[in-house]
Amino acid sequence: MSINLIINIKDPSISWKKFCKITPKYSIALDGYVNMAPCFDAEGPRINFNHHEQVDRLATRSTCAQVLIAIRQGLFDLFQDNNEPQGNVYVNDCDEDVCLSWFLLKNYRLVENECPEHITRLVTMEDLMDATAGAYPLPVDLSTLKELAWIFEPYRNFRINGGLDRKNINEYQHIINEVLVRIEGYINGKSGHTSLDISYKIIGGGENWTMFEEIGSHARTGAYADGIRAYVSARKISSERWVYTVGKMSPYINFNIARVMKALNMAEGNKKDRWGGATTIGGSPRVNGSKLSPNEIEVIINSVIDQ
Repeated sequence: MSINLIINIKDPSISWKKFCKITPKYSIALDGYVNMAPCFDAEGPRINFNHHEQVDRLATRSTCAQVLIAIRQGLFDLFQDNNEPQGNVYVNDCDEDVCLSWFLLKNYRLVENECPEHITRLVTMEDLMDATAGAYPLPVDLSTLKELAWIFEPYRNFRINGGLDRKNINEYQHIINEVLVRIEGYINGKSGHTSLDISYKIIGGGENWTMFEEIGSHARTGAYADGIRAYVSARKISSERWVYTVGKMSPYINFNIARVMKALNMAEGNKKDRWGGATTIGGSPRVNGSKLSPNEIEVIINSVIDQ
């Protein structure tokens, strides 16, 4: 068996065409490594699991749910050489969806035929929370959410403390390893529980939307619990750079993310590392963040809303 993880955090997401051109056979892209909706090349074989770009977010399963179904539907019947499973798995993040997807691929025999109840529950909950960017209205003191918070605590702490922004591959690999250890503990009945830190600070906004600075690792969940339905979350990464998430609870909220993304890309001026996302959530350029200040973001979005 040869299933390998390749972490690339220095380059922007690439097209499906380029991915097929530069990667070897049996290559698998996860969760935004390829900036396109899920796609599959049987001749490669190569596959892209994604629920970010070019999709209806609420109608598209999260990456880990796509991976679980693919494994159970025979992914490794095709992704094999001389009867040995093969996979070159490409990622550009270490978030919950990436970690759980990698766990499933690495331990595919665990779920290929009979899927343990704990795995089904974990994927179902992560699918629900990731598809809605934490916006699904569950009680923040729910025991299952506290289990998820414990499993993914290494990533959440890493993110809120600026670890993502250092772009250190060894640190990303360490976080993935730490989360995998906790997933194993969870499925073996040795899960911990962590309370959700949902604190945030409002720093701006406009008509029917709010800009806030994330303080706790589950700030967005707290914002939704407080009735915020459209938002920009901001996190400063240097004296001149910020990371933003732009989102809304559902497609039924009157906040046009596609138009907002277009306006922000025009202001940013990047050709490759760009603002992007899906129908209900998007964000600043993945590699370098944004040069736009919160005040500039606020002005741009309010001008879009006023049009």
